[in-house]
Amino acid sequence: MMFIELFLSEGALDPAQRLRVARRLGTIHELGAGDPDSGGDEMAPRSAAVFASMFQVVVHEPQIWVAGEHSLTEQDPPHCLVRIHVPGPWRKDMSETLISYATRIVSDEFDDRDLPYRRPTVQVHVLGVSEGSIGMLGKMVKSEDLVEMLSDPYRDDLEVGKALRDPMCGVLVPLDDNTATVEIDGELYAFCCRGCRAEYLAKREKAARP
Repeated sequence: MMFIELFLSEGALDPAQRLRVARRLGTIHELGAGDPDSGGDEMAPRSAAVFASMFQVVVHEPQIWVAGEHSLTEQDPPHCLVRIHVPGPWRKDMSETLISYATRIVSDEFDDRDLPYRRPTVQVHVLGVSEGSIGMLGKMVKSEDLVEMLSDPYRDDLEVGKALRDPMCGVLVPLDDNTATVEIDGELYAFCCRGCRAEYLAKREKAARP
């Protein structure tokens, strides 16, 4: 569901740093922390375990890298490209968070951590995979199928009134002390993260404007 490719210019990071970045890019907690307004949201534990099982990260170090008409060497500032493949319908809503989280993780390994925010040495491309073009478990998987896979751990909770479906992403969310919720006109809404809640409220506010 989340396939991440990390391209690094020669000598940009040593082997230990490359491994550390790859592991962090594939960690669900880091994804939540990547949104500066999220407060470090975390998905419900059982759904998070399913989500994490779908993460894959691959690291490349091309022998040739040209930037600004100049062939980079180990003496040049480190350059990086992160390509993040997500289900097409999710791309627009996830892009800002994914760009923030990937840039932060990579820049943490640079001697000059502010460099990627001053110069375009780190690029992040969020690529939407067309519906019907993702395959897992030997079959085609659509975005709605992925939502149901993330919801599976909480179906029993739903039956006994201990879970609700997130009105933004559709994932089942357990009703516990850590769940982001909001009550509107006497009806309780639950969300997989505060980001989904904020987006839902923003959309309701926009729809209510004359």
